[in-house]
Amino acid sequence: MTSRDPDELKEELEEIEFSGDVEMLSDLRAEARETVNSQRKTLNDIDTKASKILRLNITLIGILVSVLSIAAQNDSGSDTTFSAAEPFVNTPMKIGIGSLVISTAFAAVTYTASELDVGVSSDNLTALLQAEFSQEDVEELLVKNHIARINFNRSTNIRNIPLIQLTIIFVVSSVVFFALGIYDAVIGPLPKWLSAAALIVLICVTVVSGLPMQLVRAVRDIREWR
Repeated sequence: MTSRDPDELKEELEEIEFSGDVEMLSDLRAEARETVNSQRKTLNDIDTKASKILRLNITLIGILVSVLSIAAQNDSGSDTTFSAAEPFVNTPMKIGIGSLVISTAFAAVTYTASELDVGVSSDNLTALLQAEFSQEDVEELLVKNHIARINFNRSTNIRNIPLIQLTIIFVVSSVVFFALGIYDAVIGPLPKWLSAAALIVLICVTVVSGLPMQLVRAVRDIREWR
């Protein structure tokens, strides 16, 4: 079985001596390139979602801060404003704000932690041009380079998928708790069935999203890279 550790994989590739058809190497390189393109599209999709959620969350947090600031200023001169806003300062609202902040943090980490190996470096290309390699040698080196690149990109995607899932789950959590907070402030204390229903919804969202399995894959991948 091929090693997932980059150093061990490099050693394994150096020990391989290809003795097949050169055309096979060309086909393998083309197939590997398609895999890299697919990995790039997956990571770009994750980055796009993370950046959109990040901008939306920052906007919402800015609105919340502005509202709280205005309420605090009005509170200094009138007790009426504070009395009207006080019901909204409840536990579900606080949890909702906390979920929104955590979601923003995960979105930022997802967007900034993305690292993708998309092609041969300029140094490697220069070395290939300067070396007296046959077409077969060049094709073999490029295929080996693609193998290492696919291995690296696979780990990047495996580790980023649970991050974007956590980002989305905490966004959903913030919406649910904001709704519960509004109910508590406007209608009255939350009935137990409604709290239980909200909890079940969040659990279902977490399970259906595949987060538990993705977390296991990410932890396994990190261990294999040690």
